[in-house]
Amino acid sequence: MPVVYPFAMCLTAVGIFFLGLFVFLKNWDHEINKTWFYFCLSASIWSFGYFLTMIPRFSLSQALIFSRISHTSGALIPGFFFHFVLAWLGFSQKFKKLIKACYLFCATIAVLSLTPFVVITLTQKLTFEYYPVGRIGYVIYVTNFIGWVVLAHYYLFREYRNFTPYRRNQIKIFTIGTVAGYIGGASCFPLIFGIKIPPYLSVLMLFYVFTSTYAIVKYHLIDIRIAAARAGIFIVIYFLVLGIPYWLGFKLAGKGVWLIPVTLMAILASLGPFIYSYLRKRTENVLLSEQRRYQQALKGFASTLIFIRDAEKLLEKVLEELMNSVKLNFSAIYLKENNSFDLKSKKVNDSPNLPSKIKTNSSFITSLKSSQPVLGDYLPGLGDNLKVGLACPLFLNRKLYGLLILGTKQKGKIFTDTDVDAFSVVSAQVSLALSEIYYFKEYQKATEQRHRLELEKTRLESAFQIAEAYRHELGNIINVISMSLMNLSSVGGVEPTKEDIEMTRAAISNNVKRANYIFNAVSKYNENSDSQFQPQKLDKLINGTLEEYKEQIDKQNIKIDLNLEKDIKIKANNNLPYALGYLIKGAITAIDYTKPEEKLIKIQLTNKNKEAVLEVSDTGGDVNQDKVYQGVGIERGKEGGILYFLARRIIFDHQGDFQVSSLDGKKGTIFTVKLPLYKG
Repeated sequence: MPVVYPFAMCLTAVGIFFLGLFVFLKNWDHEINKTWFYFCLSASIWSFGYFLTMIPRFSLSQALIFSRISHTSGALIPGFFFHFVLAWLGFSQKFKKLIKACYLFCATIAVLSLTPFVVITLTQKLTFEYYPVGRIGYVIYVTNFIGWVVLAHYYLFREYRNFTPYRRNQIKIFTIGTVAGYIGGASCFPLIFGIKIPPYLSVLMLFYVFTSTYAIVKYHLIDIRIAAARAGIFIVIYFLVLGIPYWLGFKLAGKGVWLIPVTLMAILASLGPFIYSYLRKRTENVLLSEQRRYQQALKGFASTLIFIRDAEKLLEKVLEELMNSVKLNFSAIYLKENNSFDLKSKKVNDSPNLPSKIKTNSSFITSLKSSQPVLGDYLPGLGDNLKVGLACPLFLNRKLYGLLILGTKQKGKIFTDTDVDAFSVVSAQVSLALSEIYYFKEYQKATEQRHRLELEKTRLESAFQIAEAYRHELGNIINVISMSLMNLSSVGGVEPTKEDIEMTRAAISNNVKRANYIFNAVSKYNENSDSQFQPQKLDKLINGTLEEYKEQIDKQNIKIDLNLEKDIKIKANNNLPYALGYLIKGAITAIDYTKPEEKLIKIQLTNKNKEAVLEVSDTGGDVNQDKVYQGVGIERGKEGGILYFLARRIIFDHQGDFQVSSLDGKKGTIFTVKLPLYKG
């Protein structure tokens, strides 16, 4: 077992290193990949340091240095692992402070690991050449290590049920491997504290390498297919490039001192590409930080454009954002009109003479047939002293619909290929937003046309219904007048008395007034149907209507029970006050006709379920609910039938609801009106 243990540590170091290498070659800038690489690198150094400590090749002082370097790297393992798990679960932003605290603890322990605080010295354990000896400092080291690793696994277990079956398999395989690996690594701790338990479980660290590889290959824990291909090519080329000098050296010179510089050269040559890649990216980040900043900002901004429904506002906002983010001399948007692209919006800093039109057959337009933006150096000129930095085509239905033209950057900066990629996203989003606006307007036109047709159909149906109700009402009036006139005829030689004549005159006069009132009501409805809907307070409309009927209410000694919730706003046209008036007039007439013991009109206005609910009830007897909806008129108190019908029609015109119910047997009626609230 003592031989197996260092062998397992060495293989673990190599396996974990290549797991990290694949990710490094894939995408260094991704948070998950970066933390995974650092985790693998620190674990690899820790394992390899243990391997060097336990083989009989070095002195005690040299082995002590290897051991402390190994423990320094090992102290960082829980930090990188914890960060990787949270990033992989999508929690890195949510637990940003906790991640910083984890790194702070781990970094502190790592620094202390270079001192005797953690590893005091080395001693021989079993048949190992050297093995670390720890005291109190090592207790802190182990506690910090186990604490963060356990917390990371807690989050893995907690989120297990929240993922899809495929993602659960990823977590399951990965967690099994990490638990086994950490148990294998922890098996080295007892011997450090003098507890004679050999690290038999160290082979489990190899199991971790295998399970992680399986999770990556089978379930794409981290997608390394491209990286694996790159690594394969990398290894083959380096085997040839570095193997040939060794082969020639052994052939020509045999074994000798030349192996030291050549081996050093091989190591440095292997590290060189990684160092170069790292330094190149860091240098590019510094030199192109401003460019990448506005590119990311523009991509985020572009994703919000589809929510704008006004073309002018869209163009204005796009140009304003470009000028502020990229610092351009000018920017402009042209849209196609017949045989030319017309200038629709522009923003300028140095007042260039932008053309108002660009012909569709011009060389500038023919240069923009592809969907990709084109750098200004590859475009023909637009005019004298007008330097274009970048031109982005805008498409509608796969046809060139517009141009987004950007001037040169201020302070002599130039557009690059990465700008072309960024502005491809911007131009695509602007095209999409313009398409949305175009189709939205077409849809609005179709909807408005359909609405007008439906409105005309509804009005036509209402006209027929009103005409039928009108015919019924006038028929009643004519019948009354005819019967009254018949009473004036001489029957059996008996002439009508003066009283009969007066009663007939009064009946005819009242019915003529009634006919005139109905005629005016129908005329007012038709006249006000096209009036504008305006926001109005419903309680004020009701109070105004009551004021108009105050004289009749006082004359009949009718009690008004008024309970109005204030500041309830609706959108109403000029017809709504008449509908309210018809309900009140009908109640007054019904009370006058039935003469109940209690003369009461109750009006209540409330806001219920985001609707204005108005209830008008009276004690003037019941009305037949069915007749209200038949449109043939009702004779409640000998009049009011068509007026109730008109009131109902007006409420429907306001997208409302109109219902009739009995108050209590034959004691009265409740009219319930519901109207949508004004949302402005």
